Amino acid sequence: MLPEIFKERMKSSLSQEEYQQFLDSFDDDARYHALRINTFKADKSVLNKFPTAKEEVPWEENGYYYETSDTPGKHPYHEAGLYYIQEPSAMAPVHFLAPRPGEKILDLCAAPGGKSTQIAVAMKGEGILVTNEINRDRAKILSLNIERLGINNALVTNETPKHLSEVFEGYFEKILVDAPCSGEGMFRKNEEAFSEWSLENVKLCAERQAEILDCAEKMLLPGGTLVYSTCTFSVEENENTILQFIRKHPDFHVVTVPLVGGMEAGRPEWTDADDIEANEIGKSVRLWPHKVKGEGHFLCVLKRDGELTSSDLSRYVPGGRVKEASKAEKKIFEEFAKETLVNPDDLKGTIFMFGDQMYLAPENMPSPNGLKVMRPGLHLGTLKKDRFEPSHALALALRKDEVQAYVDFEAEAPEIDAYLNGQTLRGLDKKEKGWRLILVDGYSIGWAKAAGGMLKNHYPKGLRINL
Repeated sequence: MLPEIFKERMKSSLSQEEYQQFLDSFDDDARYHALRINTFKADKSVLNKFPTAKEEVPWEENGYYYETSDTPGKHPYHEAGLYYIQEPSAMAPVHFLAPRPGEKILDLCAAPGGKSTQIAVAMKGEGILVTNEINRDRAKILSLNIERLGINNALVTNETPKHLSEVFEGYFEKILVDAPCSGEGMFRKNEEAFSEWSLENVKLCAERQAEILDCAEKMLLPGGTLVYSTCTFSVEENENTILQFIRKHPDFHVVTVPLVGGMEAGRPEWTDADDIEANEIGKSVRLWPHKVKGEGHFLCVLKRDGELTSSDLSRYVPGGRVKEASKAEKKIFEEFAKETLVNPDDLKGTIFMFGDQMYLAPENMPSPNGLKVMRPGLHLGTLKKDRFEPSHALALALRKDEVQAYVDFEAEAPEIDAYLNGQTLRGLDKKEKGWRLILVDGYSIGWAKAAGGMLKNHYPKGLRINL
């Protein structure tokens, strides 16, 4: 099923023995599945629901392999955002980006959100994460995954890299470029990728990747870190892309990183690099499907020369700070918060309006003005004349000890299936009124409103499912 030209290219690049191992990996029934625990909301106890999830992904301490007999995508914990199902090799780039709380980080090509959520969890809600996707439909999916995992410090944009580079010039300490590519590394996982592959597409992807990297370069501070990654094998999109980049930007150098779990160094011999350049390119990393428990991937950690001096989020705020909501608007929310939250003052940041929607921006988050924005911070809810209706995002960002009233169901309880299906739940005391946070085994999963002995379902219609 593999394209013949693709096979010829790989055969000419690899030794006879390695080429056969590479080819055999596509006949192997092994397709590695993994999930990454959202430690922002949960801990490793969630794995108790999935008997086969025992082995840790070597390059991600919160990543675990599971067998197909487990179905974490069909479990209520998935809807509660307690983990993210992610191809294991795709977890590697963020491991080497090494995000830290309080940093300013950009994920430039972010959909569907696996790497962005991985970055956000490591940031622990502190700092600024700008996560971008140029395709609007994919940006919507990215935004939903940011919401599902309860992330509160992300600005989700739907922009071109060029426009972002004009707005955020010299702003970020770390940038991830998980570049659009020809997808050869996904051939084993997704057979549809075969029909989309061609040498012309490889060339087009390499050209586009060079343009994206040039945009990323403009946004990175001196002393900052840029991680470039693809899910393809072609040298044009990998080692050669990095070679051309460091030739054009001599203030960048490749960082040596520890190889774990079967990772191998890049292949500078496939390029026209001289000895000094080859030493640099040889520090890049390849994940081969016949040598790691995952699909094909490439990554390279680049460091910009200079001293990183910006750790103060208030030092430079592109576009200015967001404009705070009016006293009247905030008062409506404060009335809801007083009735519903244990300590409303725990919501730190700037409350502001985005149309009729109310958001909480982390301190010193850049203004969404002049940007195509999908999600500017934590969505609190909607102002409807003189009342406030809380958002699903707020529910998923809250813990049970942060609300005055909640209803907790076990994951196996029929009420959870009914709730996720949008049904009204009955059996409450008729005296109970007001908003209730719905929990599954103690983890927030959405809102309901108590009235007349019932819980009116406020689980979003677009997310309703039958598990």
